[in-house]
Amino acid sequence: MAQENIKLTKKVYDKQSANDLFNMSFSELGNSNNSTSNTNLKNRLNQLFTLYNDLFYNIPKLGTQSHTTLFQQSRDYIGDYVDSKDEEIEGLIDKIVDLEQKLSDQSQPDDEHPFYRNGIILMDRESTYNLYYMDKATRRKIAGNVSSTVFQDLKSALGYKDDDSWEDVVTKVSPDVIAQIKPGPDFGPEDIGASETNVEEELATFEDSFNYNALQDGQLNPDAFYSTDSKKGYREYREYLVNRIKIVWQSEKRFEILKDKYENDKEFGFTEEERNKASILREAIGPKIRQAQETLVYYKRLWGYVNRPVTSLNEANAKNRMQLAFENFEDNINRPVTNDERSEYGGWQKGRDNFPNIDLAGLTGYTGEGGNLY
Repeated sequence: MAQENIKLTKKVYDKQSANDLFNMSFSELGNSNNSTSNTNLKNRLNQLFTLYNDLFYNIPKLGTQSHTTLFQQSRDYIGDYVDSKDEEIEGLIDKIVDLEQKLSDQSQPDDEHPFYRNGIILMDRESTYNLYYMDKATRRKIAGNVSSTVFQDLKSALGYKDDDSWEDVVTKVSPDVIAQIKPGPDFGPEDIGASETNVEEELATFEDSFNYNALQDGQLNPDAFYSTDSKKGYREYREYLVNRIKIVWQSEKRFEILKDKYENDKEFGFTEEERNKASILREAIGPKIRQAQETLVYYKRLWGYVNRPVTSLNEANAKNRMQLAFENFEDNINRPVTNDERSEYGGWQKGRDNFPNIDLAGLTGYTGEGGNLY
């Protein structure tokens, strides 16, 4: 094969020709240190946005050269872009899933015991204090006996009349059979007629029922009740203190009942959500019980000076007792509460003897005369 010669040539540009031929601006070379290029970039950006505003309504919404393309390219360049609407959509999806789950749960019949249907009351043949409400194939222990408020309210809820005998309401069962039925959460006053609440709503009820600080109660000082009639001042101060003691006693009782309920629900709640809720509430109610018990400690200290009925005192004795209460008030109210003092109220059944001449045995609720404490 014959060889062919190929002639190679190279064209050389001088500096001036190169500047004329090539774009030496910032957009081409990215030289941010060139002040001329920065000015040129700013001008071009101004032109871009002027053009964009002029053509805004003429740019198609979809397509290669469209608003959609501009948005997607800018979003990808920004990175980690979060659209508030996306968050709203995610929240709505979560709600839909939750509602669908609740609807599914409602459409599925509750579990039921093969012999003892849901909605009946079982009684241990050997003890009228062992009452159980059948719910979802479990036995839920009812607080109290057939004379308790819980039983009477549940009896009415099940359609029985007030004059119907309790024997017509219950189904008596041997203790051996009861032991074989799966236990559920205890059944108390909080379960009758109570709407479903979340953790935040139930925590709020703690504050509504007891939001009191003895150290900030100006009326606890006997000085506020001094009168020319010593017996009158003694009586008014004593009545005020009796009212405070009853209200706090009832609040502490309610918190103790709820504490036991939460302890039980932590173990026997029907769902994980119920058990988790009970765990949170059990943790939160501890400080409220402590606060109520410490308040009762302060009241016990003060009650020692005015525990005698007015009728058993003459004017001189009443004056002397008020004077002693006043002189010792600062020490009694400012002296820290000890663990031994607080332990006297470790359960609302304890501590009644600390308040002689006040009937605390018959108190059932948590609000007394005068309403809640604030």
